[in-house]
Amino acid sequence: MNVKKQRKISFLLVLLLAGINNAFAQYTQFYVSPLGSNFNVGSKEKPWKTLEYAKDQARKVEDYVVINLFDGIYTLNKSLTLSSEDSNISFKAVDGSKPIISGGVKITRWKDTNKDGIWTAKVSSGLEGRHLYINGKRAIRARTVNADGWERIAHTPKQCGSVSCRDDENTPNGFKVPKDFPKLSNVADVEMVNIMRWKMYRGKLHKIEDNIAYVDQKYWDLAKIGPFGLLNNKATEAVNWLENAIEFLDEDGEWYLDKKNGTLYYKPRQGEQLNESDVVISNVEKLVNADGVENVSFEGITFAYANWNQPSTSLGYVSIQSGAVLADPDYQSIEDAFEGLVDIPGNVHFKNSRNVVMKGNTFQHLGGTALNFDTNNQYVNIFGNTFNDISGSAITIGNLQDHHIVNEKISREIIIDNNSIKNVGVEYWDVCAIKCSFVKDAAIVNNSINGSSAGGITLGWGWGRYDVDNFDFWKDGSDKAYNHPTVAGGVLVAHNKITNVTTKLGDTAAIYNLGASPDTKWYANYIENVAHPEARFCSAYSHGIYIDNGSRGIEIKDNIVIGSSHEPYLANGSHDYNIRGEAYYYKDDAGEYPAWIKEKSGVKPEISELRHREEIEKLFPEALPVNNKFYIETKGVAVGRNIIAVGSAINSKASFATDGKTETYWRGKGKEGELVLDLGKVSDIYYVNSAFGYIEQGTKKEVYFKNGYEFEYFTSMDGIKWTSYGEGKKVSTLAINQQYGEDQKPVEARYVKLKVHSSGDHQLGVLRFKVVDQEPVYGGRKFGPQ
Repeated sequence: MNVKKQRKISFLLVLLLAGINNAFAQYTQFYVSPLGSNFNVGSKEKPWKTLEYAKDQARKVEDYVVINLFDGIYTLNKSLTLSSEDSNISFKAVDGSKPIISGGVKITRWKDTNKDGIWTAKVSSGLEGRHLYINGKRAIRARTVNADGWERIAHTPKQCGSVSCRDDENTPNGFKVPKDFPKLSNVADVEMVNIMRWKMYRGKLHKIEDNIAYVDQKYWDLAKIGPFGLLNNKATEAVNWLENAIEFLDEDGEWYLDKKNGTLYYKPRQGEQLNESDVVISNVEKLVNADGVENVSFEGITFAYANWNQPSTSLGYVSIQSGAVLADPDYQSIEDAFEGLVDIPGNVHFKNSRNVVMKGNTFQHLGGTALNFDTNNQYVNIFGNTFNDISGSAITIGNLQDHHIVNEKISREIIIDNNSIKNVGVEYWDVCAIKCSFVKDAAIVNNSINGSSAGGITLGWGWGRYDVDNFDFWKDGSDKAYNHPTVAGGVLVAHNKITNVTTKLGDTAAIYNLGASPDTKWYANYIENVAHPEARFCSAYSHGIYIDNGSRGIEIKDNIVIGSSHEPYLANGSHDYNIRGEAYYYKDDAGEYPAWIKEKSGVKPEISELRHREEIEKLFPEALPVNNKFYIETKGVAVGRNIIAVGSAINSKASFATDGKTETYWRGKGKEGELVLDLGKVSDIYYVNSAFGYIEQGTKKEVYFKNGYEFEYFTSMDGIKWTSYGEGKKVSTLAINQQYGEDQKPVEARYVKLKVHSSGDHQLGVLRFKVVDQEPVYGGRKFGPQ
């Protein structure tokens, strides 16, 4: 076994107080330089050449290792992959050096062969970069100005409850093409851009026949899942523009890559001399791809010119909000599709990591999310970094499927401190600058955000559908039947300066939340110019502070909003479930506010060392008094009640369906069985909900059966005489199934039974069985400080 993997070092000592290098009694130093050689010894005088070689040599050393990077460009042709064998290592710029880790390919030997102002260069076979930069300035993929005259031919889809779902028969793939539209030489290269309210989609064309353009079928199957998807716009407002064709290349600064012929086309801006310029196209997607590392840091390094190519594939880019991407076209409805959502990957990407520091780095000219700490990361400090010109978000923390992950794998103790973030969402307009989904005990403090196509700081996920008390959406089948709260909470958001956000898309905010987040505090943030979104067909309103569906448990105090395209504060179905202190909200010109709030906001050069959470907590005043609505239910009504099973497999208890644990489930024998729940007293039953599936043993992840279960709910006063409940016997078509009493009125009962008549082609398994004995909550929309 690797010795380094066995060593355990206190994260507080190593990361947050002393700094990594000084925390170790012994450490070994190596050096690398683009001018070095891998035949050298890795010393300061004789450095190695490549990071990959240095990493491999560091694995042979038992001490902590510092790999020092001299000036220059370290061009990668594949990811720098780090595993548990690469723990206890620091990548650090030599004092005074500015090393760049690049995923790009330099393009040279430009020619203006046709003397038409469009220059060409040959590129290597297989190059698929989506981003071109001339002297560090992003060029524009050749595009149309708009898509006037394009019209969707599909009809309005059917409804699944109140949720739009796929309707393959009545929603044919196709768009009418205007008669004056140019004939395209490489139709399959062309990308359609669609904007709906707060969403942006991108998908490839498949073919054009008889003036009808057809998009790739996988993209179409994803894009037509509603609600608020591609089919919800008017037919004449379905397309915003098209891009990536030589026929669109007519403006200075535009480019096109002909992959078939290996030719890159570019129309220079005024003053650009291509053969004297630094021209780079993105290539490698993940510059750093780390899984399972401990005690790792990067300091003083620039990460640049990375790609993200999924939008150029048949899946396209279908984000339901803030870079949460649909990637599985087999799902039939949005509720099932939630189980397959993934975030835009990071060009620097971590998962399953412990004790990581990112300090004083620069992230620029990147094609995905700049820095992503995905699932199961703990004790991370992101301090003093600069982010600029990012296609997606600057920083994303958490995984969209980790809402009820087992305790030891919760992403927690994440500090995002003193970072400067500019110009994010350059390509994917629906994203935000900083995103934390299912994360516990994070701190986002003293960051400066200036320029975002959509939001500033976005927290939480799910619109309340993962919460115990089924906040807001109780009629549309969106409750996931969980019997205990999500892992989200304890997020501190303070002293951030957020300016010039929502420049492209609306229905978001400078600071935004979804779902319950107990013990979260937003304090003394300064927000200015929440812009009027400029994209066609988007929601033309945005807010400074926005607590959206399901938000609960947040204390909001002493924040300033100056200039907002809509009301500076919005509580959508959540107003009474959060606590508000003093507020200084001004839709237009500024009124009076305490000067100290602005003075203390944003990046502060005097804060030069890493801060730990205890230090940050001291910045907050005493907590405000709360009411009973502030608190989240700790368990569902079924938890702890007597429940029995008919048809259990060996060692599978009925209580596994109601114990509130995501690592257990009830496994039945054969294809049929039933669960009988005793509530202990006669109660009002508002609805009953179950999820069918099993727990994957290795990962402890939930796996849903999407369809094929024939099941029925029953209620009883005495446990002997049973009455069919809700819709009666039904065959499941969704992974999440909900049944209601007549006309949504409660039914009195002491006992509730779930009977599975047949599990179809699947094993018999119930992940969760939930009964709700209280009327679900809906809080309405409220504006202003109140």
